[in-house]
Amino acid sequence: MEQTAAEKVCTIRERIANRIGDNRYRTWFGGSTEFELDGERLGVHVPNAFVGNWISANFLSQLEEVTREVLGGEPRVHVRIHENGNQDGDGVENESKIDAGRKSGQTGDSRSSLAGRPADARPTLRGELATFVVGPSNELAFSVASAVMRNPGSSFKHLVIHGGCGLGKTHLLQGLCNGLSRARPDLQWMYLSGEEFTNEYIYALKSGRIDFFRSRFRNVDLLVLDDIHFLADKKATQEEFLHTFNAIDATGKAVVLSSDRHPRSITKLSEPLMDRLIASMVVRINAPDYATRREIITRRAAAMSCELPEDVLDFLARSISRNVRELEGALYKLAAYASLTKDPICVSLAQKVVEDYVVATRPPDAGEIELVVAKHFGVTREALHSASRDRTVTQARGMAMYLVRKHTRMSFPEIGRAMGDKQHSTVLMAVRRIQELIDRDGAVTWRTPAGMQDAPARGVLDTLEQQLVRGQDVS
Repeated sequence: MEQTAAEKVCTIRERIANRIGDNRYRTWFGGSTEFELDGERLGVHVPNAFVGNWISANFLSQLEEVTREVLGGEPRVHVRIHENGNQDGDGVENESKIDAGRKSGQTGDSRSSLAGRPADARPTLRGELATFVVGPSNELAFSVASAVMRNPGSSFKHLVIHGGCGLGKTHLLQGLCNGLSRARPDLQWMYLSGEEFTNEYIYALKSGRIDFFRSRFRNVDLLVLDDIHFLADKKATQEEFLHTFNAIDATGKAVVLSSDRHPRSITKLSEPLMDRLIASMVVRINAPDYATRREIITRRAAAMSCELPEDVLDFLARSISRNVRELEGALYKLAAYASLTKDPICVSLAQKVVEDYVVATRPPDAGEIELVVAKHFGVTREALHSASRDRTVTQARGMAMYLVRKHTRMSFPEIGRAMGDKQHSTVLMAVRRIQELIDRDGAVTWRTPAGMQDAPARGVLDTLEQQLVRGQDVS
């Protein structure tokens, strides 16, 4: 039996909640946001422009996807303010037909974008270098990206920016492209994600348009590829991208990439491509410090016309430290909640509203550290406790001892007893060895199913500590 319109709306609501998560669904679609279905048109009625603009900017593609899943065909999604809502400020009028090729720089059906857009089409990108908040954690990356923007292919011909999720890599890449458009409108650039490159390459092969694909990607002054790590374990796509990289390099043009980890830490990446990436200017972005976080909140709040008391600024900057994305998400949630409830913004309200974003203060214990390290290096916890001198086990054991010493109050003898009755001198030497690797930017090497892998010790430790934080969030 076919669903009624009301039942279809319920299904759409359930699927969008599953797609974006219950917390974000309750914040932006719960309460006074209403759905209305009129044939193949979904109306999303919001209480004010702030909520509508946020939904349009961040959840429109998900709304389109679930609406298409439920209705089939090519439905339209229309976001607008309630007739009795507050019309002050920028209105929301964002109707979009499900057309994957409508913005050449956004994720979509590669068949539409490849076949339908001209080779010099440029996507609409939101990031701007002028709005990027610079601090000690990202100063070098910002400086190099700015230099590439001013003169691509000159000082820094090839650039790889890497770091954890939500630290500003995409913002920098998009700001570089937007700045280049204004500074050098005569130059041709292309921006897309690793997933989009992969999809378009696959379609080009299947449709017999590989020559068009190669002409389009190789004849640019600047190729910008976000999330290069997406190419891991995709041998044919890696080979094609390597040829693209080489063709651009041969003409003296520039390639800028981003990754969530150092190129050496991207598993299942071909050796020739890895060598190419490592030969580039490789720059890391770290999590922002307190001063940078506070400045980010101040600027974002000003852009939203949201007045935050000083003590609320301090609370947010002090409590949310993992990445910029979570910091902004907490601010938007706080502003939305205050707008909907008409409550004044204060520290007690912030504590209540953004509790999901606050970093847990409980340090990991030795057992949690051992499990994370063992999984990363592909060994067992029992192997860490053994007397094995296998290189991979030794590296993993040293990392585990270093992290236990750093994140717990256990003494060297206590760590030794916990990790298989090792001598305290063994623990001391392991910790010193890891610290020396960090101090001189050395690398660690271990065995994987794909062969020997090496990566900077500092980068491996950062990855392990991020996994420890995520593990606590889940627990």
